[in-house]
Amino acid sequence: MKKMKSLIALLAALVLCFSCVNALACTAIYVGGGLTETGDSFFARSEDYSNSYSKLFYVSPAGNHKAGDAYKGCYGFNYVFEKDSYSYTAFRDDNGEAQGNICPDCGGDHTHTPYEAGGTNEMGVSMSATETLYSSNAALKELDPYVKNGGIEEAEITTVILSQAASAKEGVELLLNIYDTYGCYDGAGIFIGDDKEIWYIENLSGTQYVAVKLNDNLAFAVPNQSVIGLIDLDDTENVIASPKLIEIAKAAGTYVGDEAANTIDYMASYECGSGASSRMVSALNYFNPAAPKTAEEYTAADYVISNVSADGAIVPFYSNIQLPNTYTIADIVGYFQIPGIGKGGNTEIHIFQIGKADAATDTVEWVGMNNGTCTPFVPYYPMLTLDTYAAYKTSLPAVGFSQEQPAEGIYYPGKGYAPTEDGNWARVDGYKVLPANWQDSFYWTCNALSNLMDYGNLTDDQKAAVNDKIAALQQICYAAYDQMKADVAAAENTDAAAQTATAISMQTAQQVHEELIALVNSIK
Repeated sequence: MKKMKSLIALLAALVLCFSCVNALACTAIYVGGGLTETGDSFFARSEDYSNSYSKLFYVSPAGNHKAGDAYKGCYGFNYVFEKDSYSYTAFRDDNGEAQGNICPDCGGDHTHTPYEAGGTNEMGVSMSATETLYSSNAALKELDPYVKNGGIEEAEITTVILSQAASAKEGVELLLNIYDTYGCYDGAGIFIGDDKEIWYIENLSGTQYVAVKLNDNLAFAVPNQSVIGLIDLDDTENVIASPKLIEIAKAAGTYVGDEAANTIDYMASYECGSGASSRMVSALNYFNPAAPKTAEEYTAADYVISNVSADGAIVPFYSNIQLPNTYTIADIVGYFQIPGIGKGGNTEIHIFQIGKADAATDTVEWVGMNNGTCTPFVPYYPMLTLDTYAAYKTSLPAVGFSQEQPAEGIYYPGKGYAPTEDGNWARVDGYKVLPANWQDSFYWTCNALSNLMDYGNLTDDQKAAVNDKIAALQQICYAAYDQMKADVAAAENTDAAAQTATAISMQTAQQVHEELIALVNSIK
């Protein structure tokens, strides 16, 4: 039975491997509170991997991991929990009963938490992990290789940090201590924040990293590119860097900076420059719609962040991005709908809206599933959320594959693996088939809508009607947040506030889900 499970997992992984749409093309955003209408800061990320790769959204209960428990990750990282875990919201890969309890991240059925992508714990620590980063420099890879046997991988970061960190700073210190002790399995950009401070961390090699504390008058985008530019490491209040950051870059021959001034251009020294990607161009043009540019017209100075002024002085972190208006949640939602960023390869999108009132209502988590253009974002007060709507947690079978066009159901063209006459497997054209009971899952409902929009025979009028409906449902979500804010403020105590917040989020998610099902059924 175990061998059969492993075979099924392998075949599923192969199908996904060859059906990825912009695999790992995640895109994040940060907008500080000084640039927003409410004074709240936002950080958010689309988790991108593959079309039809199911995600669950749920609450991990307090004590799910006990002090002394050994966490054994997918890729060799082992960690012993120092205390009972906090409760936290999380997105994770679907390894439920309908998937045979197989982890879709590694194909194993060993006991572990599959990849959790982001969430907020009961102490108010929010994080998004991770935005995959890359460096192709051979000298850096040789001098400071990724730790492929025991280094922490992105699949494990959220689980460990949200389980253990009582503050954003504590989460940063824990993560960097893990980097120092175990090393990194791969490159990443990570946000960790609370109502006191928000940090952004990048690593592009096995043991070297930079963490920067973000300020309120700053905006930037992270589409799988390093964005930490010239930094002064003497700014110890706002910068934490690995001790050998300059030394390793010098040895690799990639160092850009002034060693005497203790500065380093991190992106130039470790990513070694790749220019503005198409998604960076989309993001920058969204920030500045009045004067859009091409990739060739943008330089690193247009999108990196720095704490060094033109005359070499330490200053608060800044970028050269100037927003055209004071941002609201609608602007952040709109960011995940622009071409190249909102797409069928989105698996889920999490938006964290963080205030400074030191209250359980400081953090709002806006939850979107699958394609950013086909999902309304439902509001949650994560520190008060006792549970999530059932359809967020429903495990369904993985997307199927058929060489013949199905007679019914929802499907779209794609490649998959099929057996050959000689007993081998070959990649062939065919159709990806959604689970028959797609409507039971919030993720699969959004995925059905996304694929009908991308591959169905819809007229322009029908597509416009779908877009109008998504916009109308988003207004329902905004209204639900206003109601939740008022009703929670009027609650008699914390328990009543938690019950109220949970009920409103559940009711809103259910209403949105039911209307999305009706929308899919009207156009399929």
